[in-house]
Amino acid sequence: MERLFFELLQVAIGNRQCLSAVPKKEEWLLLFQMSTKQALAGIAFHGVQLLPKEQQPERNLILQWYAIAMQIQVANEKTNKATLQARNFFHEQGFRSCVLKGQGNSLLYPIPNIRMSGDIDLWVEGGEQKVLAFVKGQVDRPEILYHHVEFKKIDDIEIEVHYRPSFMNNLIHNYRLQRWFVQESEKQFSHEVEFPDGAGRICVPTYAFNRIYQMAHICNHVIHEGIGLRQMMDYYFVLKQGFSEEERQTDGKLLRRLGLYDVAAAVMYVLKEILLMEESMLLVPADERSGKFFMNEIMQSGNFGQYDKRVRHNVSQLSQNIQRLKRDFRLMWYFPSECLWEPIFRVYHFFWRLLNSLALRVEGAASRGRKNVKK
Repeated sequence: MERLFFELLQVAIGNRQCLSAVPKKEEWLLLFQMSTKQALAGIAFHGVQLLPKEQQPERNLILQWYAIAMQIQVANEKTNKATLQARNFFHEQGFRSCVLKGQGNSLLYPIPNIRMSGDIDLWVEGGEQKVLAFVKGQVDRPEILYHHVEFKKIDDIEIEVHYRPSFMNNLIHNYRLQRWFVQESEKQFSHEVEFPDGAGRICVPTYAFNRIYQMAHICNHVIHEGIGLRQMMDYYFVLKQGFSEEERQTDGKLLRRLGLYDVAAAVMYVLKEILLMEESMLLVPADERSGKFFMNEIMQSGNFGQYDKRVRHNVSQLSQNIQRLKRDFRLMWYFPSECLWEPIFRVYHFFWRLLNSLALRVEGAASRGRKNVKK
């Protein structure tokens, strides 16, 4: 069934005309379920529409699939509006911003609204201290992580405000990555594009930035929770925007310096085998060994690892840590650097969050004191 599912995606992105075999009724149900599991129902339905009539599923399933595709389109329109509202709010407060992944990625698709939307990731200019100080004044006890802080929802859509686009477990590679983000930030905060239907303008990363940043994002999710085909599809369309041979060489060297080369080689194999990406569009040579492992992880875990049966949810902190260690051990043979550094980064992150939580409480107490004085 996986082969037919991959073929359907290839049809959707224009790399195949039809399926190699006509799926039976029960097989079409499985293909529909797989598209949902991988958060690709919209683009898979686009593939269904492009198939010859004799290869399409029965009418009832088409109608069910169509209903979900329409829901995805409506959700995209809603998320676009919320993204613009978030951008405008920060702009009015004197902060430039850049939309990471999400609605920015959808603009790279042949039909933007077929990509399933999620939450909003907004990289806000100003650095950790300035951005955190502002958000703390807007949100009561927000959840603070190393690279982002939660913000007020807009129209029930979650917003993550980033002061760092992403991070690495390896503290040396992370230091280099954060320096690169700072060096490239001005280009990102001034790279404006138009939303569909003239909805408004936002800043999104340049193609050159996305080739590195989104690989770091993929690596982060592979190590910590799991990765799905939607992220592979996103990266496929990032690379389809094109790059020169000089850019390929520069990116390859940078990926090595940031500890992302092994993950990139595995991603290239997936793009080549599943989505039939041309060799000329691969950023680095594909690695079959790690690529096959990567494909297995993707198909087992689904979108962001939500369907991974190897992971037990609602368990104690001890059980969670044991599961993490098992995951690190499984991945270590393919991506050793990030796995070996993860326990060290977790300790570092624990104290980082502790210090920020203490600062938040002190700031809150001081704010309450000022209010009492005024009374």
